[in-house]
Amino acid sequence: MAKKSEIRKNTKFYKQEMRKWELRILILLILIIIGIGCFYLLHLKANNWIFSNLPLNTYDFSKLTFLSPFVFYLTFSVKQFNHYKKQLDLYKLKATDFELISQIRLLEK
Repeated sequence: MAKKSEIRKNTKFYKQEMRKWELRILILLILIIIGIGCFYLLHLKANNWIFSNLPLNTYDFSKLTFLSPFVFYLTFSVKQFNHYKKQLDLYKLKATDFELISQIRLLEK
């Protein structure tokens, strides 16, 4: 069985990792939104800034593939975040288990 100090250390580590992956997810989402906005603005500029007859077809959306590395890294970051979240939940459960065991021992004395 793990020690209390080890559980505290691992809980702190997983919280830091979750914050790190959460920040990466936020940055990637902002970059993807900015990329889509820039694509739309470039498309408008090519159409002389006329909104009324702006054609957006599937050919134009295929130009958004320059964002695909960001999307792939976003999915990887979300998977990593979920992994660390599961591990953190596991260590929180272990910490709760230790607290319950210590409370039971105190009551038995």
